[in-house]
Amino acid sequence: MHPEKLFFIYVAKNEEWEKRQSEDWDYVSSMSRFYRWWIKRNFELDFNVEAEILPVIPGKLFDRMSISYLSRDHLERGKSVYHFYLTYFKPFWTDCQTEGYAAENFGMIYWKRLEAPVSDSKRVKFFADMNCAKLSHVLCHEVLRVLGKKRKEYFDSIHDLWDRHVHKDLPYIYYNERFRIVLKESSYRYVTIDVKHIH
Repeated sequence: MHPEKLFFIYVAKNEEWEKRQSEDWDYVSSMSRFYRWWIKRNFELDFNVEAEILPVIPGKLFDRMSISYLSRDHLERGKSVYHFYLTYFKPFWTDCQTEGYAAENFGMIYWKRLEAPVSDSKRVKFFADMNCAKLSHVLCHEVLRVLGKKRKEYFDSIHDLWDRHVHKDLPYIYYNERFRIVLKESSYRYVTIDVKHIH
């Protein structure tokens, strides 16, 4: 039985969360709706999707923000929900080439952002290019696992596909704000891996 809820959690330092809410939250919340549609369209799974900001107070040496900290948060919230964390730090260790991490009902990516002031359109393009495609990669690991695929399919095949996108010029798929596929040269809001090429 697969989880019925996909919960995106945007992690921010306590002193920065209000700034990040004003600059990033519109994109994060619209992206969560996009991924509900994208998963249903491509994999026929219909998750209820929620998103929230998690302000955290960075701790001392043994309680620093890390995958283990997020794993504890995931367990406390309920491990039957698929929690996906957008974090301000890179995982210390991962076997995923996206600065992300995937486990059962658990995912994370390092959320890149521009610190210098930019227009909303440049910020959206940056988020789409730098974060959205990585998120689709890590989501596919878990979605395919939930669908009962073997590790070679839900893990290795996604990494093979990512390698083709990054190193062999296989184009990503670009979507506008209405979730329609558009050309890279046009105005786009979301970027994903091309799941038609998963072996």
